[in-house]
Amino acid sequence: MAVLVTNAQTQTYETTVVDAVTHERLPFASIFVDGETSTITNAVGVFSISCKPTDILRISFVGYKSTFIEASQLKEVVTLQPQEKMLQELVVVPIGPLIDKICKETLRLQRKYKTYTSKFFYRQTAFKGAQCYEFVESFLQGYSAVSLRELTLQSGRYAGLLSDSTNQYTFFGNFYTFSQLEIAATYKVPTFADDVVPLFRYYDRFYNASYWVISDDDGNRIFAINFEPKPEIAKKYAILSGTVYVDEKTLHIRRFEGQGLNFRVMTRTEAKKGILGFNRYTFETSKASFYYVVEMTEERGFPEVQSVYVDESHEYNGENITTRSLLFNLGEMQKKKNAGVFQKISSWFSRQYDNNTKGRNLKFQDELHKAINEQGYYPEFWEKNEIVRRTPIEDDVLRLFKQKNLFGVLK
Repeated sequence: MAVLVTNAQTQTYETTVVDAVTHERLPFASIFVDGETSTITNAVGVFSISCKPTDILRISFVGYKSTFIEASQLKEVVTLQPQEKMLQELVVVPIGPLIDKICKETLRLQRKYKTYTSKFFYRQTAFKGAQCYEFVESFLQGYSAVSLRELTLQSGRYAGLLSDSTNQYTFFGNFYTFSQLEIAATYKVPTFADDVVPLFRYYDRFYNASYWVISDDDGNRIFAINFEPKPEIAKKYAILSGTVYVDEKTLHIRRFEGQGLNFRVMTRTEAKKGILGFNRYTFETSKASFYYVVEMTEERGFPEVQSVYVDESHEYNGENITTRSLLFNLGEMQKKKNAGVFQKISSWFSRQYDNNTKGRNLKFQDELHKAINEQGYYPEFWEKNEIVRRTPIEDDVLRLFKQKNLFGVLK
């Protein structure tokens, strides 16, 4: 264990979380202090946290037994013991009716808690081959029940490298939208214009589904339902595949992970100003595939998104492009009260004012880096806001962009 910072009351600890059997690192495990989520492990299973040496940490991960440990007793590596799978013949449940019930409950919860919002920390890096050319960190706010919706930018910083060969900035304008993954749908049969998601009535036309069962810390059963797209579907539709972990008693989703196939990413290239002084742009959409992990939490009494990790890749101008992002729920929430028509209209105008002064509504076509630049960059603020421990690669990238003094300079 590394003790990074020490003062009279708190210390900052850094630790790696691994599987006790395979010793593989466990990314996006939750670390709780005093019952509240304080941080998560990053993509390589490392977390850092500032707390008192006497604080008790609970380290939790779906499919593993939680461990409780005093901060002063943390070692360089903490191991989590995997839960055992239950015998299939002892837990047989018809999968069709089960999926239908989960879908209905998921949509009910999303409707019931649709007015609750949370604040999120978001980090994004983009690579051409081995070179990182884009780095984004920002604070967002959005509706958080079951899935993310209507994100608003609160503050952020952006840096990008200018290509030596073309004198162009190349970046992904709306990659943050990948974090807003829907898992349940109300539509009857998807068309080619729709994204196909696992939880909907006619799932069996698009997926082959199977499941197994594990238990949690309290002995409750967790269904792990695997959705595999049928071969002919996987070639045609933008579709999510993967495994959804669901609590048997509540039918609440705990976690889902898998791949997105045949999705599209928008790339905009900005050249230097032309003769008349106007910026010149080119737009291109590319077919993209991505790996995703969504962790859920119920600390506030309903299922909401705790973290979203996306690792995407596609080809652009003959080069392999890889973009990774991590979004983490900071745990702040507010509930909007029911109001009459007049109050709703007033609230709408108020939100427009707030978005223009304190934040900015992010639509699908919006470019995050431009929204950040319009707000301005404040270096002093970001020096103390790592939030989720950066990976070694992200540390190297941040160091490079700082050395080149690139943050907040794009216009």
